[in-house]
Amino acid sequence: MTESSLTILIVDDATANLKLAKKVVQQLGHRAVLAHDGEEALQRFDEVQPDLVLMDVVMPVMDGITATRALRQRLAHTAQHVPILLLSALDGTADVLRGLEAGADDYLPKPINVAILQAKLRNFARLVENQRELARQNKELADRRARAEEEAQLAAYVFTHLTDREDAHDPQLRIYQVPYGEVSGELVCGARTPAGVLHVLLADATGHGLPAALSALPVTEVFHSMTANGYSLSAIAREINRKLKRLLPVDRFVAATLIAVDGAEQVVEIWNGGNPDVVWRDGSGKVTRFRSVHPPLGILPEKDFCSQPQVFTYTLPGELIVCSDGLIEAESPEGRAFGLEAVIANAAAEGKGLQAVVGAFEAHLGGGPLHDDATLLFIGLPQHSQVVSVAVPPQERVAASSGYRLGLCLGPSELRQLEVVPGVMDFLMRIPALKPHQGALFVILSELFNNALDHGVLGLDSRLKAEPGGFERYLQTRIERLYTLQEGKIELQFHLHNVEGGNVLDVTITDSGPGFDYGAYLREPLTHDRPHGRGIALVRSLCSELVYSGVGNSVRARYAL
Repeated sequence: MTESSLTILIVDDATANLKLAKKVVQQLGHRAVLAHDGEEALQRFDEVQPDLVLMDVVMPVMDGITATRALRQRLAHTAQHVPILLLSALDGTADVLRGLEAGADDYLPKPINVAILQAKLRNFARLVENQRELARQNKELADRRARAEEEAQLAAYVFTHLTDREDAHDPQLRIYQVPYGEVSGELVCGARTPAGVLHVLLADATGHGLPAALSALPVTEVFHSMTANGYSLSAIAREINRKLKRLLPVDRFVAATLIAVDGAEQVVEIWNGGNPDVVWRDGSGKVTRFRSVHPPLGILPEKDFCSQPQVFTYTLPGELIVCSDGLIEAESPEGRAFGLEAVIANAAAEGKGLQAVVGAFEAHLGGGPLHDDATLLFIGLPQHSQVVSVAVPPQERVAASSGYRLGLCLGPSELRQLEVVPGVMDFLMRIPALKPHQGALFVILSELFNNALDHGVLGLDSRLKAEPGGFERYLQTRIERLYTLQEGKIELQFHLHNVEGGNVLDVTITDSGPGFDYGAYLREPLTHDRPHGRGIALVRSLCSELVYSGVGNSVRARYAL
């Protein structure tokens, strides 16, 4: 029997008619199954599940009309359709209508015209084969849908657990997200550096669903690992761009907003590539917009990529508002976009800005569907933090160390190109005795190194920061002088050793600058109120010794483990 052959149930109480119909069916290459009345036809139907029924109308026990109705009831709750061709000498209009109304597909008068029966069987064979092909395609689609749903559920689980980390729930960070499908192509990451600076990322990958989520996934590990090691926002943006440029096809990229909030210095850095404007609303109600000035990540090669963030200082507490284009482009039932202005206007509700925007957004949708993922972030900028909180583990009695020494000498090229503090910290954290002290050591090293670089090698004056707009000018001057640096060096020495039964780490940093009057400085009382020098005060509070030597261009900090 060929693939297109049919199983045909022939029902007739006349043996001659059965034989004739059987012969025609078999000549066309189909299988014939016989029944002598409607009741037997129902039994044989259940046994063989035929593709087509040739049904006589006038029969004893159960007539063809009654049998046709019974067959249609059997098939009512299935997706299967079995054509029924009625054969009858009753060929009046009323008889034909009665048969069709009972559920028959066609009506052929007796005596049987062999040529017409053959033609009808060929037509039904094509119909049944089309139904078979459609059933195969539907099953294949159902299987694919089931696999796609399983993959989407797995992807959603993995994606959620990769991005939903404990540090994403920072008290300064509030998040609202609505995915377009099973898996969102937008992710939010929040984490703090060892010095307590809050880093936040909103990444929006091209497209929707699983392909977009896969494009965004490489971002999260880079962000968290580099933030944990204290890398700058600029370095994180460069590394994510480099990785995405290598991994993604040319038509895929990731729009991203990276933000660093230093509550101690009241400084905010914003790198925005392809996302809507970032809005800063301070406690007085003043609104400032920071526009996207960079292309999305994964487009430019490393040599053309600009990682320089926008920087601003704040004096009043307030909130940064960050959103994806899916939120501001979401349409109402009338086709009107929500818009960034609606976000700003609704955020003005004092004390409940996020909830006000979310309520307005959901009312705007009016129960209608989203056409893209939508994300909204509120990042609180607190009042000035007078003292940076650094976790220092309780001192424990440890076995005497055999001693570790590390020395580095960095010239202009290294100072321009390297993220020195995170790189050195990565090495130091491989020493088991130092790892519990990462936060304190990061603060000590970064403050002393930045002082050596900024004031010793680059000749910057911290008092500039106290002037209106001075911090931005300070940073811009720092960038310019570092870029053109031709001479100068910084030497770093680390010595982990035992002193009086306890391990200590000596950090010595020497720069080639002219030094300063450290004696007068150290005679001043410890205070955190002045606009400069707070970092050294913090280092003095963390260390058992802080000793300057020479002309003030060399300092040794001793940290007790």
